[in-house]
Amino acid sequence: MKKIVKLMNLTLRRWRAAWQKGFYPAPEPLARTRSYWIALGLVALAVLAYSIYLSLFLVAKQNAFKTNGEDLGIMDQAIWNLLHGSMLHQTICNSLTDTNCYGLNGINRFAIHFEPILFPISLLYLIWSDPKALMIFQVVVVASGAFPAFWLARLRLRKAWAGVPFALLYLLDPTQQFAVNFDFHAVTLTIALMLFALYFLYVRKTFWFFVFVVLCLACKEEIAGVVVMLGLWMLLLQGRWRVGLGLIALAFCWTCIGLLVVHYSSPIGYSLLASRYSYLGKDPVQVALNILTHPVRILEENVLEPNHMLYLRKLLAPMGYLPLLAPWVLALASPTLALNLLSSTPDMYSGRYQYNAEIIPILIFASIEATVLIVWIVRWLLVSLNIKHEGEEPELMVRLPLARGFAFSPTSLMQAGILALLLCYMLMRVYNITTLYNSYDVMPYAPGFQWPQVTSHDRLASHFLGKIPADASVSAQSTLVPHLSQRQRIYLFPYAVDQADYILLDATSNTYPYLVYKEYAAKVKTILDQGNYGVVDMRDGFLLLQRGHPPTEITPAIHMIDEDGDTD
Repeated sequence: MKKIVKLMNLTLRRWRAAWQKGFYPAPEPLARTRSYWIALGLVALAVLAYSIYLSLFLVAKQNAFKTNGEDLGIMDQAIWNLLHGSMLHQTICNSLTDTNCYGLNGINRFAIHFEPILFPISLLYLIWSDPKALMIFQVVVVASGAFPAFWLARLRLRKAWAGVPFALLYLLDPTQQFAVNFDFHAVTLTIALMLFALYFLYVRKTFWFFVFVVLCLACKEEIAGVVVMLGLWMLLLQGRWRVGLGLIALAFCWTCIGLLVVHYSSPIGYSLLASRYSYLGKDPVQVALNILTHPVRILEENVLEPNHMLYLRKLLAPMGYLPLLAPWVLALASPTLALNLLSSTPDMYSGRYQYNAEIIPILIFASIEATVLIVWIVRWLLVSLNIKHEGEEPELMVRLPLARGFAFSPTSLMQAGILALLLCYMLMRVYNITTLYNSYDVMPYAPGFQWPQVTSHDRLASHFLGKIPADASVSAQSTLVPHLSQRQRIYLFPYAVDQADYILLDATSNTYPYLVYKEYAAKVKTILDQGNYGVVDMRDGFLLLQRGHPPTEITPAIHMIDEDGDTD
C-alpha cells in the first residue's frame, strides 16, 4: 500500500510540473524506420483506394441523375457565375420551406455563408467546368486527412503501426462518408484541413498550423468558434500564450470581416439562415440571454430530447464512445455541437449531411487521446505492481505511453494487446454503425447499397437537356438542376414557374421539395391548365414545357399524371 501511495504522490507531482510546462509539450521525434515507411505506404494505398472508389462512385451518381439541386446545383451555379461576371450569384432554392428564396433575381452566396475558399476553388473550372470536378476535388482533399490522423496517432502512441488503424478509422467513418457523398460543400473540406491543423498544433509548427487554420476559416463562418477553442486549448494545455491569444484574435477579426461581408451581401442585413435560431431570440444577445436564463429547458429540449440524443450517439458510436474519455479534446467541438443541437432544422442534428464536418477530426483526435489514456492507465497499473525498490522512481511521465519499441516483456506485450483490442473495437463500431443507421451509403457493406446505374431513362435525359438554350432560364426538378446549373437563372421547381423560359420535369424522379407526389402532380396540372406553357416534348416521364409555346395535341395527356407517378 505504501508503494502505491508513493507512486500516486509521484504522479501528482509530475502532473503539477506538467501543468506548469504545458500538458502537451513539443513531442520527441520518432525515427523514420522501415516500419514507419511501410505503415505510411499502407496509409497511402488506403487513401488512393478511397479516392479512386469515391470519385468513381460520385461521378456515377452525377451521370445517373442521383445528385441534387440543393446543394450541388447551388455550388455549381455560384462558382460558374464567379467566372462569368456574377460574384457567386445563385438563384436555386426551395421555395416551399427555405428562408433564402428572397427573390427571382437570386442572391449572392455570401448572403448565406461566408466561404471565401470558393475563390481559389473556382480555378478548377478553368480546367474542367463541370460539377464532377468539385466532387472529385472534395474526395481527394478529404482523403488526405488520413495522413495527419496517422501522424498524430504515431506520435501520441509512439508506434508507427498504431497510426494505421486510426487512418482507416478516419476513412471509414460513416459521418465523414455521408458528408462527402452529399454533393459538394466547402465546409466538408475542413474534415481534412482541421486534422492537418490539429497535427501541426501538436508538433508546434506554428506557420503551417496558421496556414491550415486560415484555410479552415475560409470554408465557413462557423469555424471561427472552433478556432477560438483551439486558442484556449493552446493557452491551457500547451502554455503558448502569445500564439494562443493571437489565434483567438484572428478568429474574432475573421468573424467581424465575415459579418460585414454577409451584412452587405444579404438583402436583409444578416444571413438568410439565421431564422434557424429565431425561436431563441431576435439577435445574438437575446439568444445568449435565453440560453443562460433557461438552461434546464434548453438542455431538455435540445440535448436530452430523443432525436438529439440519437444524433450524439451517431457521432460517438463509430469511435466506440472513446472520445468521452478525452473531454479536454472533445470540448474543441462544442461551438459546432451547440449550433447543430440548437438549430430548429432537423437536418443539422440528423448525423448526416455536411453539418458535422469540423466535428469529425476532433473526434478522431479525441479517440487517439482516449487510447493514449487507456494505455497509460494499463501501464501505470503494471508498473505499480512491479516496484521493487523503495527509492526507485518508476518510469512514468504525463506524455505516456513511453515504450520506445515492442520489447518482448510482459508489460510491452500487455500494452500492445490492449492497443490492438481498442483499435479492433473502434473499427468494428464503424461497421456496426454504418449497417445500423445508414439505409443507403457509399460502401458495399451498407444495407441498401446500390452502385449508381445509368439507365436508358437517364440517357434519354440528355435529349431533353439539349433542347434548352444555354442562355434560357429554367425551372427544373432537383435531380435535373445539377445538369442545367451553369447559367444565370436556374430554379428549383416549383420556383419561378410563371417566369422561367422553360420547365423540365421528370415524373419518375425525386419530387423534392414536394414530399407527397399528389401535391407535385397537382402543381403540374395547374401549370398546364393555366395555358402559359406549352409542351415541347414528353417521353418516359420527362416533360419539357416552354413559356408561350403553342398548345399541341399531346397536352391533354399530361392531365393523366396520377397520384402514383405514372404517365399516360
